[in-house]
Amino acid sequence: MVSIENALVSLFPVGIGALIAWNGWRGYADERELIEQAQPIQAEIIDVGVSGRTERRDVDDGGTRTVTTYVPKVTFKYTVDGESYTSGNVEPPAEGVDTTHNYSNRDRAHEHFEYEEGQAVTAYVDPERPGEAFLERETHTTRNLGLVGLGGVVAALGVAGVLYSLVFL
Repeated sequence: MVSIENALVSLFPVGIGALIAWNGWRGYADERELIEQAQPIQAEIIDVGVSGRTERRDVDDGGTRTVTTYVPKVTFKYTVDGESYTSGNVEPPAEGVDTTHNYSNRDRAHEHFEYEEGQAVTAYVDPERPGEAFLERETHTTRNLGLVGLGGVVAALGVAGVLYSLVFL
């Protein structure tokens, strides 16, 4: 007898897998488009520093411990069509994805970037999004395409579950 209930339950991973794959593909496509459209502009580093964030985390023995993470920060100024802007985007901005580098040590966080205040640099800006310039044309291709692959595997397992439910249960 065909198990429709099991088949319907197996559709859940198909949907989750498709959602994961779609998110990875959109991240990949958006990033590529932004980098391809970005034009080089002259910019000046106006601030380099490290910010710290302290939070309490639960530990296995039932207690809590305080953990501080450090994030390197770079701010630069630039001009597009006579209008001045500032940005803190080192990498291309990614919608819905946090690409912030976190460190457990303040010195390591400070060493992350090789920028100095007052340094002239080349930044990149999409003329349609002048307030979102970035310094490095790096992409997260591996992460994004990894999400596509992971989503595909999860969806394929869901499809296999649906077929198994329809044929064998």
